[in-house]
Amino acid sequence: MLDPDNPLARPSDLPYGLPDYAAITPAHLEAALREGMARQLAEWEAVATDPEEPDVENTVVALDRSGELLERAVGVLWTLASSIGGEEYDSLQETFSPLLAAHASAFTLDARLHRRFLAVAALPDLDPETAWVVHRQVREFERLGVALGEEDQDRLRALDQQLASAEADVEIRISRQLERTGLDGDDPLGLDGLDPATAARYEQAGRERGHRWFIPCRNFSTQLDQSVLRHPGVRRDLLEASLTRGTGQDPETDTRARILEIVALRAERAHLLGFPDHASLVMESETIPGPDTARDLLVRVGTSARARVGEDALVLGELAAEDTEGDGLRAADWPYYEDRLRHRDLGVDADALRPYLVLDRVIEDGVFLAARRLYGITLDPRPDLRGWSEDARVWEVRDHDGSPLGLFVGDWFSRPGKKGGAWMHEVVAPGGPGGRLPVIGNNANFSRPAPGEPALLTWDEVVTCFHEFGHALHGLFSDTRYRGDAGTNVPRDFVELPSQLNEMWAFHPDVLAHFARRHDTGEALPPEWVEAIARSATFGQGFATLEFVEAALIDQAWHRLSPEEVPAEVEDVTAFETAALARYGVSSDLVPPRYRSTYFAHTFAGGYDAGYYSYMWAEVLVAELEQWFRGPAARGDDGGLNRAAGDRLRHELLGRGDSRDPLDSFRAVVGHDADPGSVLVRRGLPDIA
Repeated sequence: MLDPDNPLARPSDLPYGLPDYAAITPAHLEAALREGMARQLAEWEAVATDPEEPDVENTVVALDRSGELLERAVGVLWTLASSIGGEEYDSLQETFSPLLAAHASAFTLDARLHRRFLAVAALPDLDPETAWVVHRQVREFERLGVALGEEDQDRLRALDQQLASAEADVEIRISRQLERTGLDGDDPLGLDGLDPATAARYEQAGRERGHRWFIPCRNFSTQLDQSVLRHPGVRRDLLEASLTRGTGQDPETDTRARILEIVALRAERAHLLGFPDHASLVMESETIPGPDTARDLLVRVGTSARARVGEDALVLGELAAEDTEGDGLRAADWPYYEDRLRHRDLGVDADALRPYLVLDRVIEDGVFLAARRLYGITLDPRPDLRGWSEDARVWEVRDHDGSPLGLFVGDWFSRPGKKGGAWMHEVVAPGGPGGRLPVIGNNANFSRPAPGEPALLTWDEVVTCFHEFGHALHGLFSDTRYRGDAGTNVPRDFVELPSQLNEMWAFHPDVLAHFARRHDTGEALPPEWVEAIARSATFGQGFATLEFVEAALIDQAWHRLSPEEVPAEVEDVTAFETAALARYGVSSDLVPPRYRSTYFAHTFAGGYDAGYYSYMWAEVLVAELEQWFRGPAARGDDGGLNRAAGDRLRHELLGRGDSRDPLDSFRAVVGHDADPGSVLVRRGLPDIA
């Protein structure tokens, strides 16, 4: 029994069930997780052994309502492990990842529950949402092995637990990489080009390590600082440090052996379940037709991007040739000269733009403003509520009529222990008994400003704010009967649609005019810069698109392998990547993959295994929706930024979750299927397929 004094024993008394993080200890979490699994197993058993004939209430509804304690505890664990980190939460994650995998298998391998869903599926007059949910669940039982014999099911359970352990270990090792990897230096000119605040942070980090400065590596392969660092040797050494993460220099961050283990286990698991490879298994439950379609889309887009890279390289090479400090154009130099080209052709560079992009204004006068114009919602600060860290800020979200929608929590700054990148997560999931309202979190890893100084963003970071809030809206607007199909519980290759679509409002002139103001004078962004930002949406898309496609095809290559084809030696990891990209015809010496395998958390730890293509597939749909906003949905010259358009998107797509085929939700907005070529138009790339 769970101690009644455990703060997780019941829903939090704080508004909207916001967890009382200050009161929760790792011991509380461990006890709640164990008791939560036990309680849900008992709830499943009660349904499986119910003597009454299966119906919607005693099967679908009963199972949908099960696991309340476990869901609460897992939400807290995931929040603290990803946003706070540290040895205690790492240990909990390592301990419970295989246990939770075994727990999930107990459900999907239960033939009694499968039979009950089959019986419900045969009932007459099911409402459309229930019929879809039951159909989807039957398919999942069968995809995940309910028909296997006892011996094969035992092997499947073992594989699931081994995978969960290995994936948790990779996530921890990649987090350590972000804490430890970077470039030490003692050259007094090494930081030349950085703004004073950034240089001061790097000098402080260097002193702590016994050097003059230290430039940390961030999530992606190509580092943001490469665009401004003037010393070519520093740029190249920084990129080399980034690209070699996890390849053995530090045993505690080496991920190669685990990656090969994961690939082999996934390949064996797919064969056991009757699929030719892991990618085929994964995409059986996605909206894309299958791995060949994913590959063809990526190669088509990548081929176009590679052609653009070739054209751009000629121009950047000319700039490099004019630079007396350089010796030609290399991969590490691309961001530096591309930023010069941006300044020359668009009339604005990153350093000049940053003073106009203050984090607080971007959020409140940009992200929130667009949401208010589209959906009528308001977000009011709740300084009385505390998130999981001192950085986390809380807002209460209300609908156009003043009714509550939930809480939004923003945690924007990088810190030791926090995992890399940016993400949305459900702190409290929507739905369940009583129609629980959600608590939605957005996380990022922006640089922390000096005390008393404003947080100034890059343009890419501004877009990140809009992107992650698109995910948040998906959760906040959830309006489904069942908890299991609420919010972002949609196929993985559909979940990125709302986030990518919401990026368009960062570029909208009216929204931009509100948030882009100098932090010191309040001066508005010059009109010519507004126009430049609009044009920048397709600037540099050769590089940006190719680095993404390379990473997505690396993901596909690993997950199209049979068990016999998996490399045996850790030294083979890099060679496998190189050969795969050459085979697909998209490799470039000037464009490193956005992620290499050794720090590819999305595919080896983050739930996007064989699914990194999802961003591109979702963008196909996004491109069509953007055209809809700017065309049929627009009123005058508002570009679709109006309540009628927002309400249609909200009620036909964002609020629907997985209560029907998500592609039906897409078609309900735009009125037709998507054309894969639309993504090339969106990115301004030639279609040379």
